[in-house]
Amino acid sequence: MMAKLLTVIALVAFGLASWAQQTNTNPDVHGADSTTAASLATNATPANAGTINGRALFLRNCAHCHGATAHGDDGPDLHDLGFTDDWIANRIRKGKAGQMTAFAGKLQRAEIAALVAYVQSLK
Repeated sequence: MMAKLLTVIALVAFGLASWAQQTNTNPDVHGADSTTAASLATNATPANAGTINGRALFLRNCAHCHGATAHGDDGPDLHDLGFTDDWIANRIRKGKAGQMTAFAGKLQRAEIAALVAYVQSLK
């Protein structure tokens, strides 16, 4: 019984440490609900912003279709898209019928903005 309790505590501690590391690995990308993708791309930091790692979000939510390097797999290559931040954010929110899942209910505005900034950085 004690061994199981210690295992659970260790797993929770490991999970929290991993989460803290993920949210702090890219200090150049900050966000809050009122932050736009453009300000994220220019590294503007709102006063009460929490760090959001666009690459980590991409790997968790997008890589299974677009590939870990975003060069495409089931989904298209996302390098040098040539679309506006608003267009990309709208596609992430609404998806595309039969081709891409809508993430409006899963991701917050700041997370979508961080994903837009990450995708726009792919060259």
